[in-house]
Parts: sequence; structure tokens; C-alpha cells
Amino acid sequence: MKKTLVIIAARGIGDLIYHLPLLRSLYESYKEKLIILSNKVNHSKEVYKFETFYKEIIEFENTRFSFFKTLKTIKNLKNIINKCNVDQLILTASPRRLMMPVYLSDVKEKIIFGQGKFFFTKDNKYQYLTHADKIMKYTENLNLPTKIKNFYLAQANFQNINETKKKPHIFINLDSHHDQNNWNIKNYINIISQLLIYELKIYINFSPTKLNFLKLLPKEIINSDKITLTYNKSISEIIQIINLCDFVIGNESGPICLAASYKKEVHSIYLPIYTQPESQVINDKTFYYNTEKESDEVIINKIMKSLLRRIT
Repeated sequence: MKKTLVIIAARGIGDLIYHLPLLRSLYESYKEKLIILSNKVNHSKEVYKFETFYKEIIEFENTRFSFFKTLKTIKNLKNIINKCNVDQLILTASPRRLMMPVYLSDVKEKIIFGQGKFFFTKDNKYQYLTHADKIMKYTENLNLPTKIKNFYLAQANFQNINETKKKPHIFINLDSHHDQNNWNIKNYINIISQLLIYELKIYINFSPTKLNFLKLLPKEIINSDKITLTYNKSISEIIQIINLCDFVIGNESGPICLAASYKKEVHSIYLPIYTQPESQVINDKTFYYNTEKESDEVIINKIMKSLLRRIT
């Protein structure tokens, strides 16, 4: 048995899912529940709520501060690490502001994914891989006795969720992190307008900080009794809704990763200049659309053809 602390610095929901094989493999290898120290903005307590591989999740703030506040944050994080009293610490990224408290901590065995040969240097051998692939590579390098490559989230709270559902449910996500991966909203409006002639339920999601989407959506969509807007829902409610749905459509983003992890029919649109479809490591049955290789019209037709096969 080995008591292990895993520090997850990543900000995204998808990043939490990419960590699942590492966390499960550690738990099964050492037969000891993990302590997770996680960036407070990634919603790890909600995403991992029904997982069994951890004992505790402690949230911390992983933000670039002024010099003096950074020093205070380093000291606080070092103290948190020491209080965990673990045998092994794994930091799954290599920002220097997190490497420092790890180096200063009392933990004997320290592993930093992406660390170079010397203090505060970085190993660039995987620099051209996606974040998901990097985590997989570094996990393999641990040579754990038990290896579990499973990206599917536990669904204990959703096992009876579909029993009363009588019509198809569709979740559509309009935005992405920093809006770097956004497909034109006119395309989503086109898809939604075509779908509204059928007997179904559509959930339209976007960040609560982007209320400008309300001005772009036609009134006949916003006022339809088949439409529910979810921008004001909590992440726990969003997770419940995604699990209720049969189909999820959107930009390569956190909701797409959640849907893939819940084995939904997922249609992910991505702009390769900004991002690659990392969520494909979760579920190889996801449909991907490269906006540089396919026109908007072709993508819309492909999505509609796939959906109509099951809803008509």
C-alpha cells in the first residue's frame, strides 16, 4: 500500500476525464484511496462525485498572481501538501509555480510529469502531443502493476434516469473555452430550426458570461416549449442533463468530453488551427467534423442525417 497525492493543475473538465486512467490505475495498483489536490475551477468535486478511487478532493487556486502573492500561495500549497502526509506525490503538469511547493514539501517520492533533468526545467519530448496524450504517456512511464485505460465516468446516480423519458433529448453547446473553437452560431440555429419540427427536447447551453448568445438566437427558438436554456444551471445540473440526453452536439469542449465519457452519440466540431479533437481518446465512436476540410453545409447535413436515423 502506498499513500498517494495527485495534484491536477488543469483547468478544464475534459482534463479531469483524461486523468481517469491514471487515477484508477494508481488506486488499483496500491489498494489505497487517493488524495486529490485540484484546481478549483475545473469542478473536480462534481465530475468525480461518484468515483471510488479517492479519499478526499482538496481545491486550490492555480492562477498567475503578483510576485508577493505567488510566494504566499507557494507557502500555503506546500503546507497543504505536508498536511496530507503521503508517501508519494504526482504533479501531472509542470508549471514552475507548482513545481516550487512540490520541491519544498516533505514528501519523499516526488513525480512531476514533464519535468526536465534539472530543477525547474521541462522535458520537451512530448511537446507536440495533445494534453490527453501527454498524460497517457507519462502514466505508461510509471510502469504501474495495474493499468486501467477507462475514460468512462461512474453513473451510479443516473441508472434510472431514462425510465420516464418518452422522446429524444438533444444537448447543444454553443461555445468553447476562450471561444477559440467556436463554430458559427448560424449553423447551430440552422440545425435547431430543422429539429423543431420533430417531437423532441433540446437543451441549449453556453457560458453564463456570454449572454450575448441570447441576442443571436431567434425568438421562435427561445420561446419554443421544446427548448430549455441551461446557461444558468450549475455544473451538477449540466452533468445530469447531459446524461439524460441521447445526442450531444457542440464545439470540442468540456460538455463534449462529458458526453463522450457517458457514451452518448456525440457530434464534435473543431477548428484545427486552435485545437485537435482530444476527446477522441475517451470514446472512438464520437463523430468529428474538421471545419477546414468540410463546409458548414456538409457538416450540418451529416449531423442531421445521423440524428434523423434515430428520431424519425
